[in-house]
Amino acid sequence: MRKQKQYLTLKFNSDRLKKFKYDIQVSLDEAIDNKELIAVFENQLIDCILDIKDAHVEQKEVDKIKSEISKLNKMDSSGANGAKIKQLHEKLNTMIYVPEYITIEMSNKGQYKHLYKKGVKINGIKYKRFNSSASQARVNTVLFIAETVFEELRNRTDNGRNQNVTIAPAKLNAYRGLYGSSRFRVSTPNFCVVKDYESPTSFKVNFVTETDYSEDDVIEQNKEITKMFNRFDGQGLISPSQARKWANELKLDYLPSQFCIRGSFLKGMLTVMDIHKWIEKFNNGDYIIETIYKDDENKPILVDLRDIDVIITESQLKLWDSWSSVEYYRKCCEENNLSWGVSIYAPKYDKTFFYQNYQFLQTLNLDDNDVVNITDKFVKWIKGVTSENVYYTMLFLVGMNTDENKFIQFLNSKSASWIKALIIEPELIKDKYIRNKIYNMLRKKIQNASLGQIIVDGNFQVIVSDPFAMMEAVCGKEVKGLLSEGEHYSNYWNERNINEVVASRSPLTYRSEHVLLNLIKNEDTEEWYKYCYSGIILNAHGNETDRFAGSDFDYDIIATTCDKSVIKGVYRNELPVVYEAPKPSKIIPTEDDLYNADTFSFNSIIGGLTNKSTTGYALLAALPPESEEYKITLNRIKTITKAQSAQIDKTKIGQEVKGIVPKWVSYQPIPKDKEETDKEKYVRELNNRILLDKHPYFFMHLYNNTRKKYKDHVKKYEILAMQRLGITLPELKSIKRLNDEQLAFMDEYHRKSPVIESDCVMNKICKRIESVEFDIKKLLKVNEELTVHESFINKDIEFNQDTYKKVKKTYSKFNSMIRNEMNNSQDNNRTTYDDSIAQDINIIRKQLKVKLHEVCSNNTELMNYVVHMFYVDNKNSNKDVMWSLFGDEIVEKLMSEREYIYVPIQDDKGEIEYLNKKYTVEKVELL
Repeated sequence: MRKQKQYLTLKFNSDRLKKFKYDIQVSLDEAIDNKELIAVFENQLIDCILDIKDAHVEQKEVDKIKSEISKLNKMDSSGANGAKIKQLHEKLNTMIYVPEYITIEMSNKGQYKHLYKKGVKINGIKYKRFNSSASQARVNTVLFIAETVFEELRNRTDNGRNQNVTIAPAKLNAYRGLYGSSRFRVSTPNFCVVKDYESPTSFKVNFVTETDYSEDDVIEQNKEITKMFNRFDGQGLISPSQARKWANELKLDYLPSQFCIRGSFLKGMLTVMDIHKWIEKFNNGDYIIETIYKDDENKPILVDLRDIDVIITESQLKLWDSWSSVEYYRKCCEENNLSWGVSIYAPKYDKTFFYQNYQFLQTLNLDDNDVVNITDKFVKWIKGVTSENVYYTMLFLVGMNTDENKFIQFLNSKSASWIKALIIEPELIKDKYIRNKIYNMLRKKIQNASLGQIIVDGNFQVIVSDPFAMMEAVCGKEVKGLLSEGEHYSNYWNERNINEVVASRSPLTYRSEHVLLNLIKNEDTEEWYKYCYSGIILNAHGNETDRFAGSDFDYDIIATTCDKSVIKGVYRNELPVVYEAPKPSKIIPTEDDLYNADTFSFNSIIGGLTNKSTTGYALLAALPPESEEYKITLNRIKTITKAQSAQIDKTKIGQEVKGIVPKWVSYQPIPKDKEETDKEKYVRELNNRILLDKHPYFFMHLYNNTRKKYKDHVKKYEILAMQRLGITLPELKSIKRLNDEQLAFMDEYHRKSPVIESDCVMNKICKRIESVEFDIKKLLKVNEELTVHESFINKDIEFNQDTYKKVKKTYSKFNSMIRNEMNNSQDNNRTTYDDSIAQDINIIRKQLKVKLHEVCSNNTELMNYVVHMFYVDNKNSNKDVMWSLFGDEIVEKLMSEREYIYVPIQDDKGEIEYLNKKYTVEKVELL
């Protein structure tokens, strides 16, 4: 697999820039210290900037410098060698640093307004707002470009488009944002652009009509609508020969089923289809088709598919009508040196299990037995890791379906060094650090399981619209496809003789978004879908994309599972939630329009809406299904489903949209200024009984503050239970029939609880996981006298105390920086892994290694000192830094001393059972 190039860029917070009056001086070393230097993968914008500067970074030059550093690391340690290493690292950083490209995270709109109007100066160079992509805007981040290249970069990336073509400002921001997508550059194929194909489908829905922002929306159930569907929205086709060419360019040893592509105003998915063979068999060898472009007589321009390897749809080439023809578009790309790229591609092998999440689970109808069944695999899996069987642990760390090649590839990959070391030397299972790492991984998985991340059979795959039907549309034939309405295809499941699965797509809000797929297989599907060994193929006739929360085919993915409890738990009669989305106004956008579109995208409340739907599901479980409270709460969940779509549309239309209705979350007191009617009182009390103002019980594992509030609440009522009733709270909860006093007490307990403790699906799953004794703490028991670290040390090298002291002093400074960064990053409300923090720390550690090499230039000698520091002088210290600095060297040393290893290989007759498969420990020779 080809490695992606990495570059260094600056990233600031607007608060910091304001302190320096938006004029700041910062060196690379200072940027590292301030955590303002980040790594960015290659993208079209950076390529353009380097092209404008005529400063392209040749990978062979980067590799040459790294090779020189490696050679110096192997020479005897000296001050001169240390200085050379420092110079080479500085040269490397300077080579891959792109000063013209900075990102700024906005603390508030006022600071952004100043930056937009006035710009910012960094090291004496002025920067202006360039763009904010859809993903950047969601986290209030904007890309600024140096004035020195700004105009040329804008001209190149506009790519000769007709700027009088109207467009919604937010869409132009999104399309320009494609240039910043990480991607592998690939050769430009011979391609054509064809019209999108639309056809109608009638189906019944929950139709939501928006009302005043303070009132519930009106929901018309069982309303039949007819909707036009863009059947291949975001999808194109690629010939097997062109796919092989790209696979070779990407240095892959297989042919991916699908590619996610990026280009100038170009995005989407290409699925592999033998378009030429199809023409011969189903179009009588007629290769001439109509394209979307027209000639001077306003007739469609024709193209010969024998000259074409990629068919693009109009939904993929954004602003296609801004160019007069494909030839002119391609000419513009060549003049501006804009390339095609692949950002991601289908894997060689699909995974065999995936993690559920609480959105997927809370929308199912699972009873107590289902909860036990669906969590059982996770429980057995985690318990097995604690069994002291190091080979089971290896499978946990490396993954299932292992063979000799998988382990060899793993050892040669960029995976965690401590895991690779354990594979080579199983005795390291006794090492305290490694046991702690495994313990922490298990603890995190158990915590996540309480939030719904339990494993089930299945995987995520790309959604594909019937490529056979697409060829019919391309050739102007009647679109029938190989799949009728209600039929679907999956090679992965067909190989396992499974004909029904549940498909789910994130974010999943309403029950109807679980879709049961009826999988078929016949001679035709095996012939014409043979390149789609991966991917879930949908028919071109149904309404599945609506049920997948408005998905399309631009490399969206769905999870599918054959789990019996999940299939049983699907609400089969639920209808999708639909509303009439407003159309964005198309204009010729000014810079002010684009800036205003940014601000509409900032501070998204989608996460808050998601939480309210989760609260709604927890509340439903505590309400009688026939009650008015239940019906209103269910309707509010439907309204939230619509509100999430509206929040996404908000940016496109450039105006505020309805979000959380105040009476859903705010207690309504008795009015003091007027007398209530009986009806007003009834409605007020009804709304107060179904407030969505609490987290469900299981959210304690997501938010620390919620956990603390709940623990304090329980502690208080444990005391009150003894004082008022003379019984413990657990005893009270176990009583099946409560007397009036006990009932009143429990009503008060639940009413004042900061969480909803109902028997909703997710609370039951959470309590099931909490009830299991996983016994992972035994991993923390270790013989302190173990000396496994001695295998890391080269005993032929003399230990120099003076050098060692300097190493310790250098490390001490950087350790403080890393610790401070980790402390600053702690956020009780953080729900996702913060990639920017990982990047910051990674850069700090790289800088530490450079500084350490100034003290001791020989890598092996330096490694001896670092190992001694962590295993002898500071036994209880966190050894993450040591492994991140010298993990590769440790693995290299261990491998150099062995000719073979013993690892678990998949074998139907094996003695180790792991996730329903068996493995045998076998000897594998190291290459």
